[in-house]
Amino acid sequence: MAKQTLFHILSRQPWWVTLIVAFALFWITHWIFPPVAPFITVPFVLLAGYIGYTQWRGGAPADAGERLAMLRAMSWETFSAAVTAAYRKQGYDVAPSEGRGYDFKLVKNGRVTLLQCRQWKVNQVGVAPIRQLAEAVERSEASRGICLAAGDFSAPARKAAGGEPVTLVSGPELAELVGRVGRKRPWFIH
Repeated sequence: MAKQTLFHILSRQPWWVTLIVAFALFWITHWIFPPVAPFITVPFVLLAGYIGYTQWRGGAPADAGERLAMLRAMSWETFSAAVTAAYRKQGYDVAPSEGRGYDFKLVKNGRVTLLQCRQWKVNQVGVAPIRQLAEAVERSEASRGICLAAGDFSAPARKAAGGEPVTLVSGPELAELVGRVGRKRPWFIH
């Protein structure tokens, strides 16, 4: 598994956690070597602002479990509309499937990505959907494939995806992609 940096870890926390880290670092460095204290703190304060902004736009990380539960409760039509809207918001042109093994064709800057999300309600996705998507990517000469699941992927599925041009998106990553589903509490209450 890839190493996670402090910034990556903090980006998954509520914005105020990063602000607390910034103030703690300020006082520690101010006690040790006062001239550098503001320079050590500035990146964390900026990161807190960025995290606050993204959480304001997409909901707090604490909402991820609730959003996943709401995604699992959706019908296929509602779920696929939410997913396609999320990718359109990122600048993709979205078209329905032209073949088997995938559900949508995403095009951005001339690059074609195939999206498979019909297994969204499954608790654990196995190898078969990954292989189907990889075959579809090869058949259609797409640049890559994305497989979405509200649950998780089995170890063999992750291993199979490792050798293919397939990206697995599940759990909190899916909740972050889709963003808010329905009305939520404000991000600063969490």
